[in-house]
Amino acid sequence: MYNKKVYWVCLQQALGIGNHKIKDIIENFGTIENLFKASKDEWRFSNIFTSKELNDLKKIDLKWAEKIVSECDNCGYKIVTFEDNLYPERLKNIYNPPAVLYVKGNLDYIDDCVCISIVGTRSATQYGLNVAFDFGYKLSKAGVVVISGGALGIDSAAQKGAVLAGGKVVSVLGCGLNTNYLMKNKLLRDVISKNGALVSEYLPDKTALPQNFPMRNRIISGLSLGTLIVEAGSKSGSLITANLTLEQNKDLFAVPGDIKSAKSVGTNRLIKECAKLVTSVEDILEEYYCVCPQEKISTKEEINKEILNNIKESKKDSIDLSGRVLDDKIKSLSERAKVFYSNLTDRPLHIDELAQSCHMKTSEALQAVTELELKNLIKSNPGKRYSR
Repeated sequence: MYNKKVYWVCLQQALGIGNHKIKDIIENFGTIENLFKASKDEWRFSNIFTSKELNDLKKIDLKWAEKIVSECDNCGYKIVTFEDNLYPERLKNIYNPPAVLYVKGNLDYIDDCVCISIVGTRSATQYGLNVAFDFGYKLSKAGVVVISGGALGIDSAAQKGAVLAGGKVVSVLGCGLNTNYLMKNKLLRDVISKNGALVSEYLPDKTALPQNFPMRNRIISGLSLGTLIVEAGSKSGSLITANLTLEQNKDLFAVPGDIKSAKSVGTNRLIKECAKLVTSVEDILEEYYCVCPQEKISTKEEINKEILNNIKESKKDSIDLSGRVLDDKIKSLSERAKVFYSNLTDRPLHIDELAQSCHMKTSEALQAVTELELKNLIKSNPGKRYSR
């Protein structure tokens, strides 16, 4: 008798990512074990499967799936299936819930929290990055779980803000957990997995492909009570997440942008047509004070008090910037980041130049940059140039 996770991995592989028949299968057969105990005629007479799906089910390799489950156990990944108690109820309610989620970290809390996804363009303006970071930080301080896709630009800025606020972050990937996609964000992903979760419906070694990301977006919106679009052009992938949010009867928020900026065409259009305009974190929080009574969501006064305390602390830090505070931050860095920091100057230098002076590969230098960004020890300038 196989572990039921083996059957679920096989089913997802046979039906493909995004198949909408999971609920019908469980309703008809009762359990995943019953499905695989059933005869091929019973599969056919259920009228659930297409001819191609029936053929793919007949070709399933349980030994292969058993190996996948074993590899996940060795890597510390959880396999959360549609039948598991830990499977998020919010995801079960979408049209095409994933059959399997591969999780690095912890998702146990997700249904008891106010979760807001923050998404936007990868090629964000500095305005967009600042806004995403600010909303990620303040929402996290208010007790909200920030969910995003882990891409560069708006996604990463929001996640960094939430991480620095000490909150929980969920990053939904469009590739397997084993892949080296976006090495620049490796450190950020490692931090998220320790105080939140990395989530994917793709097999651990599945590489990032363009078609993966639109499908991934339904999970981002599905886990969330609402979605905030910070910056999106007229054809941004974030607009797919916005449409999915509305289809799932979730709340949609958008930050207004420069009317002359191509990066804001999509967000401004959403505000005109269907999204709530937000200019502060309170505009979002006011929608959820009564949604999760078991979860403490900070009031506006509590948030402002927290921010005021942070400002006071930051002023104290700036007074002693060259002394103890800075020393403590530097001491907490990895050796790679310390070397990289020592080569920074007040003059912006290109990442390749810095990598060369540090005797690092560019990928290693980008990891150091991410670590320094998390400590607020580096300034990002246009053209991949960095300074103190």
